[in-house]
Amino acid sequence: MGESMIDVISIEAIVRRFFNVEDFSMQFGVPTFIISPTPDLKLKFKSLYDCMKGSGYLPILRKHDGRIVLRVFRFEGGFGGGNRLAALVLFIATLATITYSGYLQVASLSFDIVDPKRNIPMNIVLYVLCLLAVAGLHEFGHKIASKIHNVETSFPYFIPGPPEIGGTMGAIIVQRSPVVNRDQLFDVGFSGPLIGFSAAILVSILGLRLSYIIPKGMIYAVYIPVPAIFDILVHVFRPLDFAKYDLLLHPVAFAGWIGFLVTFINLMPVSQLDGGHVSRALFGERYYRVIAYIGVLVLMFSGFLLMAILALFMHIYRGHPGPLDDVSPLSFKRRVLGLILFPAIILLCFTSFYY
Repeated sequence: MGESMIDVISIEAIVRRFFNVEDFSMQFGVPTFIISPTPDLKLKFKSLYDCMKGSGYLPILRKHDGRIVLRVFRFEGGFGGGNRLAALVLFIATLATITYSGYLQVASLSFDIVDPKRNIPMNIVLYVLCLLAVAGLHEFGHKIASKIHNVETSFPYFIPGPPEIGGTMGAIIVQRSPVVNRDQLFDVGFSGPLIGFSAAILVSILGLRLSYIIPKGMIYAVYIPVPAIFDILVHVFRPLDFAKYDLLLHPVAFAGWIGFLVTFINLMPVSQLDGGHVSRALFGERYYRVIAYIGVLVLMFSGFLLMAILALFMHIYRGHPGPLDDVSPLSFKRRVLGLILFPAIILLCFTSFYY
């Protein structure tokens, strides 16, 4: 008996330990099982995955024509490792661009006029620490959820950006093992934006308290569009009469603004963006595909044309594979949480450069 046949027999025996198999066949060399519905399908599939983990095989559960289909694919290794040197180089580069961005803000003519005695090095350090905290805590949220669900991920890769717009484009972590079910997909996808959003609120409050209320026309000002959450924080923590005064943002407040902007873009329900994971977990494959195009349009009409093009490209050519178990529904508490907080945070962070 050949080695491949022994493998198939072993796989079938393992599958039958967890499920009632209605039919079995080999489709293009892939062991394929039709299994009976069961109330604890999510738990049983997770147990099957844990049993097969490290064996070189990966189970995938889908529904076709009303039947639950389990396929077991060969799976050698993970989804790619992490490169510590690359992560370190990117962090140093990001630290440099953020620091220079802080210098451009603190050493500007506007601050020379409003606060000539300011402590430039201290304000730069504050900006760097706060912006790194917002970006880092976002990724830390992903790491916590991944750790809870035993999803292997890399360390964060910080992305340097133009100093004129903050100095960073955030950070990413690379997933090194698959997500088992929609609960895990939701937790891993939503934890980062949720913690990053919370961090941006705290940083914005600090920054607004450090910002300057100045008479209109005192300096030449560049006005930036602000999301609803930032406007709310201004009215609560730094109220002023905008008919008579302007608010010169301290760099720390600008770091909070960047945090909201990155959260808004990240929560767009497209492909591998965090919002893509959340949308895929909440709505399933069918509705996710439609919602993804809405996300692209929102980016486009908000002024993020290049990001919209990139998101569209990602959606068309990569899409979203979904979790291994795409049959078991998202838990009720996660569905309620997602249907309330997911759109709420997007609306609160909505930033348009057209209006």
